Amino acid sequence: MSKVPKGLNLIEGEKPLWYGRMSWRSNWLLIVAFLLTVWAYGFGLIFLIIGYLRVVSAEYFISNKRIFVRYGLLNKKTYEIRNEWISSYLVSQGFIGKILNYGRIWISTPGYGTGVTLLKSVYNPNIIKNILDAILAQIYKS
Repeated sequence: MSKVPKGLNLIEGEKPLWYGRMSWRSNWLLIVAFLLTVWAYGFGLIFLIIGYLRVVSAEYFISNKRIFVRYGLLNKKTYEIRNEWISSYLVSQGFIGKILNYGRIWISTPGYGTGVTLLKSVYNPNIIKNILDAILAQIYKS
């Protein structure tokens, strides 16, 4: 069973499918900057702190009923997408993303909310692609 984000109450019949955060691997440039500046009396720690805050400020949750995306520490933005609203999705991985196995996922919901919701820097985006394929197959089957 997958973790449920704090403050999110499951609705009747809802089953968690996946929970995740932004991948540490997407912060590779900050980690390199830390390693190059660690000798400068702790100056490099700033890069690690920025990377940590980026990771803990993004939270993703997928269930059989909805997708929940939350960004921010102090100024939080929360997106909740009902699965039947999903019209399409796009998985994107750049060169470094393919090597380190992270990517972005855009979920399109025309006519609802913002239209497109982004899951930034997700580790192993193919797992989420498979989950979204199963969700869409279930929706279009019924």
